[in-house]
Amino acid sequence: MRVFFNWIDDRTGLGQAFRDLRAATVPGRACICRSLSFALVFMFLVQGITGLFLLMYYSPGAQSAWESVYYLQHDVQGGWLLRAVHHYSGQAILVLVGIYLVGMILAGRYRPPREFVFWVVVFLGLVTLGSLLTGDLLAWDQNSQSATLVRVKFLTLLPVVGGDLFKLAAGGPSFGHLTLTRFLALHTVVLAGAFLGLMVLHAWFAHRANVVARAGANPHVRNTPLWPKQVLVNLVGCLVVLAIVLLLALSHGVSGDHAGVALGAPADPSDFYAAARPEWAFMGLYGFSNLFPGHLKLLPIFVIPGTLVLLFLLMPFVGRLKIGHTFNVLLTLGLLAGNGALSYMVYAHDRENEEHQLALATGRLEGERVIELIRSNDGIPVSGALTLLRDDPKTQGPKLFRQHCASCHDYVGGTDGDIKAEKPSAPNLFGYGTKAWMAGWLDPKRIAGPDYYGNTKFKNGGMAGFVKETYSDMEKADKEELDTLLVALAAEAKLKSGAAEEAKNAERIAAGKKLIADCTACHKYYGEGKLGTSADLTGYASREWTAGIIANPAHGRFYGDKNDRMPAYAESDDESKNMLTRHDVELLTDWLRGEWSEPEE
Repeated sequence: MRVFFNWIDDRTGLGQAFRDLRAATVPGRACICRSLSFALVFMFLVQGITGLFLLMYYSPGAQSAWESVYYLQHDVQGGWLLRAVHHYSGQAILVLVGIYLVGMILAGRYRPPREFVFWVVVFLGLVTLGSLLTGDLLAWDQNSQSATLVRVKFLTLLPVVGGDLFKLAAGGPSFGHLTLTRFLALHTVVLAGAFLGLMVLHAWFAHRANVVARAGANPHVRNTPLWPKQVLVNLVGCLVVLAIVLLLALSHGVSGDHAGVALGAPADPSDFYAAARPEWAFMGLYGFSNLFPGHLKLLPIFVIPGTLVLLFLLMPFVGRLKIGHTFNVLLTLGLLAGNGALSYMVYAHDRENEEHQLALATGRLEGERVIELIRSNDGIPVSGALTLLRDDPKTQGPKLFRQHCASCHDYVGGTDGDIKAEKPSAPNLFGYGTKAWMAGWLDPKRIAGPDYYGNTKFKNGGMAGFVKETYSDMEKADKEELDTLLVALAAEAKLKSGAAEEAKNAERIAAGKKLIADCTACHKYYGEGKLGTSADLTGYASREWTAGIIANPAHGRFYGDKNDRMPAYAESDDESKNMLTRHDVELLTDWLRGEWSEPEE
């Protein structure tokens, strides 16, 4: 065995290297402060190992990136933990570099002979920020795509070369498939390679600085062996950092859809995510840039940060004087305080901003909803998970309603998802098609109220007058007859939620239809009555009826010439001329009727 070890030592020099390690010393006592560079190397190894396994599952592409992350997050055993450890170890590297850099400045350890060590640490910080920025996009969810798009678009602020730089970063004129491949290459090859190269340079420059420092050191200062004391301290430091990373990775639970790092809904390049925010490392810069108008954002994004980087690189020269060192320390502490204050302002503003909170809630709903849709559809279609959301009334309906209907209509009455018009001027559509909603039309106290005709020109019209005259003072028998009419009218809507009630009330529905037939003096009902006087009650509030009134409310079947300001959203057969596509009308119709797929219990 000795012969074997001698042969290994002779060919590799490992034995001599180990003996040199045992003979190495550090000035003073073993200290945790010397563990930072060791912990950086350790965290980089964690990043590299976890990143390699992530890369085995990742598929860069506009229709595959999010899907591959979803598969790892939800279908691969322990995949959520792997992704979370990779994510938080990247954050830990930035924190470690920051502590290392600030510690060097406060202790004056950037001055000769450690200038090159300091400069390498500065560049390590910049490379780490770049790695976080490029890695954030790769999940290709709502927030990462929209936030990264904003950051990269800042390149267009640069005169002359801005547009070309944007195309270079995005891989073309717009964000998409080629952007992901470009950012993946930057993240896994360019920036990771740069970090590794800088760590090698750091080790060499630190070694040279220690050699120079020892040559002029006080011979009476007692040194501590590197092995085993300082090495053990280094190992403890690494274990502490790893423990923090694991605690963060497990902070959202160890099972279920919320374990690990959150994955939002897949990015939709045609729909910017209004709640998009950068990661915490860029939040201060985001808040700082918001203090400047659009035409001056070049200053907070490029000019001022670039100047600050230059000041950091000049610190070893400035710090040779006592007053220069004081300036460096005050500058560093001021930047830390300012960054913290700006970040806090952004978070505080977002907490109080109703629109931001609404966008966040919508984003969370879509993130949870797409998981339900994937599972109820037995997987992700070839066209990608985004198509599931685009075809989903539950998520698309509220968006379409806010964009096109909420200028006039409320959707208020539930515990969640209420949509309030700024100035309501049309009926409240919450509970549309249900018996309870239809009852309001025949209620003398409600028909002329704000939830129905109260804000329209029909407030004092024939229908409101008829209801007040007919139903104001009803006997018990009359109330039962009205309820029968409402049961039959609700059956016209053919809501899936009312199918069971319809089956139970077949006789009442038949009786109620006879009562509705008495309304044909104004309304058409199947073969009785004429169009053009009031809305056709045949299939009232059904899917086909609702889609028709959204498409063209001025059609004779609905309001005709009496239409009160409601626009036609899909009147033309040429969809390019319509405000809504036929598909959009169907999504809005199904949402108003409360009909969408739900996972089985």
